[in-house]
Amino acid sequence: MRLKKRHLLLLMILYFAAPVVAGSDSGTSGEKQTGKNSSDNKEITWYAYDVGLARAKEEGKHVFIDFTAKWCGYCKKMQREAFSDSTVIDLLNNDFVAVRVDGDSKNELDIDGYKITEQQLTKLEYRVRGYPSFWFLKPDGTRLTNVHGYRPTDFMVRALTYVKDYEYDTTRTRGSGGDN
Repeated sequence: MRLKKRHLLLLMILYFAAPVVAGSDSGTSGEKQTGKNSSDNKEITWYAYDVGLARAKEEGKHVFIDFTAKWCGYCKKMQREAFSDSTVIDLLNNDFVAVRVDGDSKNELDIDGYKITEQQLTKLEYRVRGYPSFWFLKPDGTRLTNVHGYRPTDFMVRALTYVKDYEYDTTRTRGSGGDN
């Protein structure tokens, strides 16, 4: 029961924390992250799901999963805007293991001997019904919460910071030092 209340609280905070920002743009205009004259030439380092989970456990970092599809217009908008923003890039590259899963892909993953395609993982394990969809996981792979749909850059920064700083965990002591 207590875990469900925390999950609901986290969802509410993530959903209501971002005010609606009309016309917000991160200042980048390139659709592809090819390093082509972007301001910092930085990109998010995306991992496959199986590789990312193992890496997160090893490094003690949270997992951010981006469920996407090639045909998804709002996924492309996320790529152009939030995922091209230097603050979001830094948060994902430094404090998370960023995982990207193509919901239409038949690419097979090997999760500790359990074989599953990206498509099956998306539909059967995470029950994603629309794109984009994002999941936050603890470093051990425990699911925290998910967010559906396009989200502006400022929302993503707040959500990533909230999870990175373990603000969802009311049992952790918070001090001035670097808690993990």
